[in-house]
Amino acid sequence: MVIVLLLVVVPPVGIWLAWRGGWRGRGKTAVMGLSALWCVALVVSDPPEEKAAGDAEMAVAEIGDDKGADLLEVPDYTGQNLATAIATAAAHGYPAVSHDATDADARQVVDGNWTVCFQNPGPGTTISPGGEIDFAVVRRESPCPPADGLAVVYPRMPSVTERSFGEALGLLADHALTGVEARGAYRDVALPSHPGAWTVCFQRPGAGEEVTEPEEVAVRLSVAEPGVACPAFDRARLSPEPDPEPVPMPEPAPVPVPVPLPEAAGSGRSGGLAHYPNCDAVRAAGQAPLYRGEPGYRSGLDRDGDGVACET
Repeated sequence: MVIVLLLVVVPPVGIWLAWRGGWRGRGKTAVMGLSALWCVALVVSDPPEEKAAGDAEMAVAEIGDDKGADLLEVPDYTGQNLATAIATAAAHGYPAVSHDATDADARQVVDGNWTVCFQNPGPGTTISPGGEIDFAVVRRESPCPPADGLAVVYPRMPSVTERSFGEALGLLADHALTGVEARGAYRDVALPSHPGAWTVCFQRPGAGEEVTEPEEVAVRLSVAEPGVACPAFDRARLSPEPDPEPVPMPEPAPVPVPVPLPEAAGSGRSGGLAHYPNCDAVRAAGQAPLYRGEPGYRSGLDRDGDGVACET
């Protein structure tokens, strides 16, 4: 029984013992043949573990290679107009959606009014064709927040006073402030066409003010000539203003002095009334007729207007 067991479990050992044992010729030959066939069957049907493991690893690697061949690298769409980014992503085979990158959670009604700040999946990552890309966007001309979903932190107006006008221009350009106007800090000093070396005395907007739309901000810098101290206030005079010339006072208008009417004289006329109600009164006073220019004459007494009133 031991030899039979060895012929099944360990065929080479069992064959050797059967050959050396007292088995008959036919039985010995049959047992040895069956044991040899069993040994061959074991070798053919049960390959070594290492070979099986190696074959499995190769199969996994082949599957991985096939899957990787289908993945595509996601381009970088950040900084693009949302409408352009959506169209470009569609051309690459990616459908796209968008959301507000700030904490305002505003809707994107017109894609062209928004700019891409972030994207998911990020640039350089790989996704399968047809994979969706989510764009985090802000309104055009607005800065991006520090991270998706946070509030926008607007830049502050830098301080450029005591710098040269040329240095101020460079610093403001770094903050996207390009609409800069120069004017003289002294209103009685002419400004050159290129005041690059002049010193900035005053600025508007002031340093530290929040700038929400840099491209729309008009910056005004008041500058003084090199070597000239800044004035105490903007648009002062460098040279003292001359005293105004005295204005002559007008002479007072002469006051008219009333002149008393002279008494009638000549032609036997003596003093009489300066006013007669009618010609009867003139005749009663012995002054008829009255001539134009004489006391008491008036047009109401001169009916025919010939210059003689109360004719006799």
